[in-house]
Amino acid sequence: MGVPDFNYDTGTGRSVCFAQTGIDANGNEINTPDGKPDGFPAAVRNYKAVEIELNKRFSNGWQGFFNWRIASLRGNFEGHLRNDNGQTDPAISSLFDFTAGDFNLLGDQFAIGPLNTDRRHVINVYGNYIFSKDRGLRMLNGLNVGLNAHFESGIPINALAPHPVYLNTGEIPLGGRGSQGRTPFYSRFDVHTDYAWGLTEKTKLRFTADFFNIFNSQKLLRPDENTALDFNASTGTNPPNPDFLKPRLYHAPFNMRLGMRFEF
Repeated sequence: MGVPDFNYDTGTGRSVCFAQTGIDANGNEINTPDGKPDGFPAAVRNYKAVEIELNKRFSNGWQGFFNWRIASLRGNFEGHLRNDNGQTDPAISSLFDFTAGDFNLLGDQFAIGPLNTDRRHVINVYGNYIFSKDRGLRMLNGLNVGLNAHFESGIPINALAPHPVYLNTGEIPLGGRGSQGRTPFYSRFDVHTDYAWGLTEKTKLRFTADFFNIFNSQKLLRPDENTALDFNASTGTNPPNPDFLKPRLYHAPFNMRLGMRFEF
């Protein structure tokens, strides 16, 4: 039984697509809405940002730096690596392996939304002061003390269903990207100190200490986003994941680093 020709002038008739290549039964390309004869929507990754920065260069024993970045990262394609499910195959993403199809088994995979690393606000404040005998602090002469404050808003949380063809978990974003809200706002404070002890006219021993996350903030970094454990091809069901949205990763707790350096 023959297949009726597709009329490109009127947009009527029927065609058959082989291997999702956008080729009909007569070997002609079928143009898609984005102008590409492939049967897929356009891959989108739009990053927009504005940054405010204030710097005070070192003078009178101190310096300070401040920056605030306000950004938006939206699309349906993250780039060479897929971050939301940890697919670490460079330039080989499962996102555009299959077209949407008539049954919409890929859900909102092609829908535009906040991508996995979309972070609206990042603020950094850093300053340090060096004590000097010239400023009436003879006992602390040469001691350097610095404080760093870091603030960042949360990232999107997805509901990732198993892939209907590959059957592996963490593939299809249900309800659109970021459908489960965002992770909590996070803040961290770090302290740095160093002191140089002169040995000779040209040599000194410098002691350093760095204290990271001094208030031991351990906010949620990433929950479990897999809605199901796997895809049962025989029954077409998804056994639910009991750990869905439970904490998986936290920000690093308080830690410190001590050092000693010989300078000459």
